[in-house]
Amino acid sequence: MIVDVPTFRGRLMLVNMVGSKNIEQAGQKGLEAKMQITKINQGNIALKRVVESIAYGDSHVPFRDSKLTMLLQDSFEDDKSKILMVLCASLDQKELHKMIATLEYSAKAKCIVGGPHTPVKEKGVEDSSSDVLLGSRIAALDQFISKLQNENKIREKGEMRLRKS
Repeated sequence: MIVDVPTFRGRLMLVNMVGSKNIEQAGQKGLEAKMQITKINQGNIALKRVVESIAYGDSHVPFRDSKLTMLLQDSFEDDKSKILMVLCASLDQKELHKMIATLEYSAKAKCIVGGPHTPVKEKGVEDSSSDVLLGSRIAALDQFISKLQNENKIREKGEMRLRKS
């Protein structure tokens, strides 16, 4: 029995954008480590500018700012492309500002659908980027409040057990 299976061609690009803006925090030392982290952060910043330009519907998108963004340009411009970004954030209170920045970035990245430089907007709905940013900040703060409430419940249970003893 011979089965005719259609062939599909495509391209899969996986990019790990892990970097640290703070060299000491990353535990890296020396000139080579500083240069490596600087290059990673330049790529991150260039990608952020591209994402923001597309999200805001700018006529010029700075793809030529880095090798990374030039490499990814086809993926951003092809309306058949699928882009998946996985962003990580810490729930640590000391890292709250970073979590909010990550959520704001993800809100902008969410606008990258539908082909070249066309931010998603429903007809008749005025959706400003500040509304999206405020929504992401509210979500981050709600999540942080939930975490604190759970920690308080755990502490209260522990205190009640100690009192009963």
